[in-house]
Amino acid sequence: MERLTYYVELEQPMMGITDIKTSENTIQYEIHATPNEKHELEKMINKVQHEELSGTDIMARVHDETKADQAKHEMKTEMQELYQKIYELGAPETKEFFRSQGLV
Repeated sequence: MERLTYYVELEQPMMGITDIKTSENTIQYEIHATPNEKHELEKMINKVQHEELSGTDIMARVHDETKADQAKHEMKTEMQELYQKIYELGAPETKEFFRSQGLV
């Protein structure tokens, strides 16, 4: 399958993938992906972006540091997996940036 060029933005609330490079004021990571790879990456971004907690979960975390620490660990793991996927699909400049920042 042919790989197409996409741009990944990870800043809230605009997390997502587009085929259009936006202004220089926006941080985007260039990747080259098949439609299936793009879909997989979109699912990973959505998972990170839409972590929802019920009111009970939020209150439980306030009073239970173990749950809060576990949630932080899960989020860190999901972000690391997301960074790894972007790196794997990344253009040379994207890969270099991720290496220089210690993201992979």
